Amino acid sequence: MTVFNETKLVDFKSSPPHLQFNKYVLTGYRPVSTCKECLRSLFYMHNEFGNIYTHGALPIVHITLLCQPLPRRRVAMLTYLLFSCHGVHSAMTARSSGLRLRSFTWQVLFRAFLFLLRWIGCGTGSPGSLHLYLTMDLLALLGGLVNISRVPERFSPGRFDYWLNSHQIMHVIVALSILYLHWGMLEDLAWLRVYQCPRE
Repeated sequence: MTVFNETKLVDFKSSPPHLQFNKYVLTGYRPVSTCKECLRSLFYMHNEFGNIYTHGALPIVHITLLCQPLPRRRVAMLTYLLFSCHGVHSAMTARSSGLRLRSFTWQVLFRAFLFLLRWIGCGTGSPGSLHLYLTMDLLALLGGLVNISRVPERFSPGRFDYWLNSHQIMHVIVALSILYLHWGMLEDLAWLRVYQCPRE
């Protein structure tokens, strides 16, 4: 794949501020782009090309609290949505990779609480799905840690600008994480077909 002649990539110092989060990736940045230019960037080489081509926890909330009263389930859904919105906003405004990773702490803690409910038997869901969801979250955390560690590019700046830098490795790990989410949801959906909440 070749770079279009009219597309001029920029170096780290000339890149838009929101892309300046990895000082070890020196070149290959897209300049500030219009919506049309962003779509065009799907078809030429730049240092985010691999990320673009390598990429739902609300059902987990629903299934875990399936037998709880409706108002309690709605509050839990709203709480999770608010934590998610807070996480996205915090990540978009974070001034460092470490802060970006910490942006989703409340969301992760909420999911951990749901997993605890399942583990101790107070929540519902397929017995076979919990380990899949835990693997999903561990992979997502690993991806974030790889991204903020800046390995391998910190040891050879410029060598990993287009391929195999920490941000791309993070995307691959997160794609694996999404597979585990998918498999966990399949387990829960199969369980949901036959499960009936106990009558009080």
